[in-house]
Amino acid sequence: MPSLRYGGSGRKKWLPGDEPGGDTLARWALLAVGIGAVAGLGAAGLFGLLKLGTHWVLGELGGYHPYRTTVEGGFDVASSFERPWAVPLVVAGGALAAAALVRWLAPEAGGHGTDAAIAAAHHAPLGMRGRVTIVKMVASALTIGSGGSAGTEGPAAQISAAFGSVFARRARLTPAQARTAVVIGLAAGVGAVFRAPLGGALLGAELLYRKDADVSVVPKALLASAAGYAAFGLCFGFGPVFGEHAVSGAIGLGDLPLLVVIGLLAGGAGRLYAAAFYWVHDRVEPRSRTTVRKLLFPVAGGLAVGCLGLLVPGVLGTGYGLMEGEMERDVLLGLSLWAVLLVPLAKIVGTALTVGSGASGGIFGPGFVIGAGVGAAVWRLAEPLGLAPRSPAMFVIVGMAACLGPVVRAPVAVLVMAVETGGDSGLLGPGVIGVLSAALVMGGVTIYRSQLDRREEKEPVTELTAVIPPEDAPPPMSAPATPADAALADAAPVDTPRDAAPLGDVALNDAALNDAALGDAALGDAALGEAPLGEAPVTRPRPRPRPPRRVGRDRAPKSF
Repeated sequence: MPSLRYGGSGRKKWLPGDEPGGDTLARWALLAVGIGAVAGLGAAGLFGLLKLGTHWVLGELGGYHPYRTTVEGGFDVASSFERPWAVPLVVAGGALAAAALVRWLAPEAGGHGTDAAIAAAHHAPLGMRGRVTIVKMVASALTIGSGGSAGTEGPAAQISAAFGSVFARRARLTPAQARTAVVIGLAAGVGAVFRAPLGGALLGAELLYRKDADVSVVPKALLASAAGYAAFGLCFGFGPVFGEHAVSGAIGLGDLPLLVVIGLLAGGAGRLYAAAFYWVHDRVEPRSRTTVRKLLFPVAGGLAVGCLGLLVPGVLGTGYGLMEGEMERDVLLGLSLWAVLLVPLAKIVGTALTVGSGASGGIFGPGFVIGAGVGAAVWRLAEPLGLAPRSPAMFVIVGMAACLGPVVRAPVAVLVMAVETGGDSGLLGPGVIGVLSAALVMGGVTIYRSQLDRREEKEPVTELTAVIPPEDAPPPMSAPATPADAALADAAPVDTPRDAAPLGDVALNDAALNDAALGDAALGDAALGEAPLGEAPVTRPRPRPRPPRRVGRDRAPKSF
């Protein structure tokens, strides 16, 4: 019987997991580094396209340049609106172009990519198509670069997970090994985008489950995440995304109550974020059955986000530059109080309208922006009262971790990642207080519906359950026939062409038909005979009678 493993039995497997010691870290090292490096380059490509799109589409066409982060060439504040009427049109136009690209090239590249990557890791680790990487990259750059409210980590996660799936197919990995390849690709991509390799590796262990973690992937994810960080850094430099913010020395006992308040408020904002996103998503998706509606809903969402962005400019784009601005005392004090207070709520609405309507983008990064806005708002209210530290960076980073960590069910990974973006490991302690406080109000809410509760609930992925793209799939194998099917097949008539009959054949007479009928009856009586003592009689299907041939004596075969 031929092998059911993907790729057949003719080629040597890269990781012979069915052999003793075949799935060791030493065997994974080269593959993990390769997956991580390619994932890092994919994240760098997405980052470069987004940077170009933001400058030329939203900046030059729309007349608005949003806040810029340190990694984008140095921090810079946002510009004023040169052409306010053009901003909603540009956002809607980018959403339309991205939706059309996704609709006709890779429908699975729409929406937020992290949930699709989680679903693929659980159920189809060998089934992600290679074209998803290019389509997701371009579509997300169009959506976010034109001003849509979304994040880069979702596209980076799906792109990197697709790279891992392609690597798994080419290396002929087993489905269980392919799941690991998808997970470490996801971890490397997200870690590269935020320049947080340790947080990205931990994210690969936590993100797939609500109440569990797969710690076995951490060593491989560390290799992949480090390689992705190195590849991304070679393109855009190393160092924290938001620059250095050494504020841990300013922590005092008086800050602890405010950290608890930030955690409670950020947890409530995260819960509201998940509810708002799925409120839009669950109403749009059932109505997006036709091509026209798949294009119109993102356009309508883009128009609404563009109008909202004129009131609260921080909604437009990723909002990462605004987060870095909120970490600076002078920048945060220069913003109006109402603008600071409205940023979290406006970002919730803007992301729900953008990604919930079907546009391509992530929902992980906006969670950071929402939490940062909560921390900045608390600092802004407490600063005139003399209750806040001099730098708002601690409150902002704690709000980032407290809002996003519990709602994606990865509190440790998100906390480490938030601290890495600020460049001060001393903020881990305050972050723990904020995350624990947020978990009190989060409950069992998650923003990723593809997550499983625990690893035991996962259906084991085998060679028969793994989904393989049609172009790479082996030929289907027929199931073995049952005894009843074999009897029926032997008795079934064989269709013989009329023209192939010998010239001397004549039509069967009535006597021949009667003999055939009697033979069938005898066969049926034998099949229904008495069974041995203690056994139930076996009923076999009665075969169909063979139809008579109608061939004339002097009729010659037809020539073709």
